[in-house]
Amino acid sequence: MEEKPPVKPFEEPAAPASNAPPSILNRVGTLASLLFIGSSVFAIGCMGWFAFLWWGTIENSVWHSIVINDWAVRAISLPSSVFRIAISIQAVHTAPGFRDIATLSVASLTLLVLLTSSILGFTSTILLSDVAVQPIPSYAIDVTATIDFPWTNDTQTQGFDYPLTRSNSYWKSTGPIILPAFAEYFVKTEARPAPDSVDTGVTLRAFLPFSSSDERSRIQQYKGKAAVLDARVVCQKPKTTNFKYDTENIDAVTFIKGNIQQTQPMDAIYKSAPAAIPFFCGMYDTSISICQLPNSHIGEIGIKVEGFNFPALNYGGGLKSEFATTAREAQLGGAYLVLNYTEWFPDGDELPAFLQGNPEWGLIGEVPIPDIGDYSTVVVGTLCYTPLDVVDRDVEMTRLRNSPEVTFSDYETVLFTNDNDGATVSIGTYTFGQSLSQLLPSENPEDRGVFNLTSLSSGWAHDETTATDSDGPWLLNPELTDPKLLHFLVDALTLRYDPPDKKAEDPLTYGNYSVVLEEMFVDTEVLDNTVPYATTGRDWQRDLFNSVMNHPDGNAALGLQAILTVVASNAYYDRLKQLTRREKVSLVAFQNVSSPGGPYGTRRGGDLAQEQQGIFSAQVKGQFPVGYAIVAIVLGVQIVLATIILIRFLRETSLTRIGDPWQALAQVASEEIDGMDAILEVSKKMSSDRKAAAKEIEALGVQDTRVGIEPYAGSAKLTQRRNGMTTQTA
Repeated sequence: MEEKPPVKPFEEPAAPASNAPPSILNRVGTLASLLFIGSSVFAIGCMGWFAFLWWGTIENSVWHSIVINDWAVRAISLPSSVFRIAISIQAVHTAPGFRDIATLSVASLTLLVLLTSSILGFTSTILLSDVAVQPIPSYAIDVTATIDFPWTNDTQTQGFDYPLTRSNSYWKSTGPIILPAFAEYFVKTEARPAPDSVDTGVTLRAFLPFSSSDERSRIQQYKGKAAVLDARVVCQKPKTTNFKYDTENIDAVTFIKGNIQQTQPMDAIYKSAPAAIPFFCGMYDTSISICQLPNSHIGEIGIKVEGFNFPALNYGGGLKSEFATTAREAQLGGAYLVLNYTEWFPDGDELPAFLQGNPEWGLIGEVPIPDIGDYSTVVVGTLCYTPLDVVDRDVEMTRLRNSPEVTFSDYETVLFTNDNDGATVSIGTYTFGQSLSQLLPSENPEDRGVFNLTSLSSGWAHDETTATDSDGPWLLNPELTDPKLLHFLVDALTLRYDPPDKKAEDPLTYGNYSVVLEEMFVDTEVLDNTVPYATTGRDWQRDLFNSVMNHPDGNAALGLQAILTVVASNAYYDRLKQLTRREKVSLVAFQNVSSPGGPYGTRRGGDLAQEQQGIFSAQVKGQFPVGYAIVAIVLGVQIVLATIILIRFLRETSLTRIGDPWQALAQVASEEIDGMDAILEVSKKMSSDRKAAAKEIEALGVQDTRVGIEPYAGSAKLTQRRNGMTTQTA
């Protein structure tokens, strides 16, 4: 055996051993304390940062900047990497150098600590299971939009400059393929403000000035001017006198006439003049007809039907607008008489069954048709009032969700066999899925996929004005009957007759005109020449009205409101590219980004929890983030375990220094490797510390010696190496 080199004498005499136990700091160690506490605090801090990302909302500008710029994944992955480093600090690290040889003897980790450390090594993967690509509101941008036709008042003209359309063209238009998104302001009123009356409540609706459905679908917020329609409707049971009718054959009534008046006075209704208004309305078979009563403020009489001469033009009434601070000088608004046929067995029923369940409807008159058995055909109707008013207002339209615009209607064909001749007949019916719920007003329009509408100016009502480029309401000159005094949407909703021989300077005839909601009426329209007083509408209007009437919360007012809204929407988007009033507006659009937060930038676990996205979100209904919970729980378990180990060490030992591998090795071994006995002797001293062994190694000059472990006789032994050769074993 090679002779051992002489041991260098100590440069300083060893300090006498002390019988006093080492301090807690000496037993635990400053470095170990800092590593344990620091790594734990840093790991908890990382969890706090993750919590900020998980539960942040768009109201927080920092969170919004991180998420909208698609930095969320990086904001999770980078801290997760450092998080794993902090966790690994609590594990054992071995090194092959002589000064670190004693670490080979340390096995301080339990299986649980090893397990938790291993799980936390997959922090990024676990956390990213909560991240999903979802729409988040982006930054506001300014754009220029054409919102309306401008109002002009000068020495030459007064009113709006737009090309007139063919009469009732939008009542004749097909239904939209999709229902364009709109915004709604709603204030609930009593469902029945008076006996035998129904009220939709205050309902203001604004249209987004963008022609693309995709553009409208991505908008989260719109700020700026927009055209707003007062869509409130009030209907009540009418009183009819002097009822007359005409039947060209047993299958159809072509027109009815008489006097009609309201039965329930209301402050919101402009009274008709006179109280009992003469009406002249067209009908067809069992179809619904909408007959607009005359308005002497915007039209002149001009219809003549053989056998029935029209009385002088009158004002049929209307509903007060939400846009005017006082009663309008020219009482505008519209009055509609909605008519329908129903069967009646006078001997058995006190009233037709239809009237028993719909108190806003009343009996208009009986139409006896011969040879039809023991029942009669009667005309029932309801008298409805609406403001027919549109203005421009500074508004804000907002919604929480982004969603594609819904399909307006589906067409279903039903085949049945005719009892008379056995022929198979096909009848088509329009059904309205999601669009029906969107058209029924409510206090929370966003729940229906409709924008919430608020006014950015001093309320909805302004004084009447004649100023050029003003927002309305516009003061109309009662001496003028130019239709361009009407807003183009009001003109589209107003039923009128254009005589074929009408000259450009001739006034139009507004009111005393009907639209029959039945496409089969077109044959009667041609054969019986009903054009002067009735025209053909569309089946979708009939089916939409019936769908609303059959809805649990439906009534005639809501049915008419739904039709008016869709007709106005058709007119608005048909004319959108012709509009010339340009305004700067602010838009916030939804942007798809990777986000660990709640749906649409809201807080996790809130009202929209059911819409939370993520790998495991459906299983927990979005109530808590599974990935974050796993990491938080495992981290908590690891810190608790490490703390328990530390506490038990301090309680159950008095001489051992935790984390000092040299002392641990000195308790069990005395190897004859160069300088090992002196080093171990220093480590055994109670007054020593972790640096003592390192100083002794340097004093002996063996810091470059390499030491390893090799199997030996079923156990293990230390081997000393110099220049790659084993020189001594122990």
